[in-house]
Amino acid sequence: MMYALTADTSHIEDEGEFDAVLIEFEGSDAATFHEPRVDYQREQGAPQVIEFVGNLENVARLDHVFTAPFGMLLLSRRMVRVLEAVGPFRHRLIPTVIYAERIKPLVRDRFTRQRTSYPVTDASLKNEEFVILQLLEETDCLDRERTLVHGVPFHESGEVMLAHEAANPLVLRPPPGGFPPVFAVPELAFYCFTEEARQACIQAGLKGLWWRRQR
Repeated sequence: MMYALTADTSHIEDEGEFDAVLIEFEGSDAATFHEPRVDYQREQGAPQVIEFVGNLENVARLDHVFTAPFGMLLLSRRMVRVLEAVGPFRHRLIPTVIYAERIKPLVRDRFTRQRTSYPVTDASLKNEEFVILQLLEETDCLDRERTLVHGVPFHESGEVMLAHEAANPLVLRPPPGGFPPVFAVPELAFYCFTEEARQACIQAGLKGLWWRRQR
């Protein structure tokens, strides 16, 4: 069984509220950190450290945080170590820092929404324990005949990319040696996690994870 991972938002009380909001930078609207073949920092000018403003109290007890914009796989370093212990997978870790919400006016320009020059030296005002996980290779394993989209085989459906639970069923062909704990499929708009990876995260007591079983 394969799973997509999204952030558990049960602790979010208000619509439009997030654990962390990106401090924008030039080109940030296109920097998803999801494409395995793209080095967003070297090729697209993304900062070496990606910065956010957020609720540090929430963040301190989570291993996967709910971000704006959506789609960035912002995981705790602890969770990455758990995944690495399950098995090898080629990946890049992009460092992040999340600043306390109360200093948002100091670190994020209200008009450009980009980083100001204000230095943050007080460790209590930031969290640097999260990274963006970017996989560096894709696993070409989608069964285009048996994967159905609205009852039609994927290769006949006209679809190019599939979102969470868009296929019923979603059929993947195991590669030689089996699936890595987390992997990217060219036709899927999300990373896949194996049952072994999910169980390892559960046993480690990781918080903030919502596992979406893919049919």
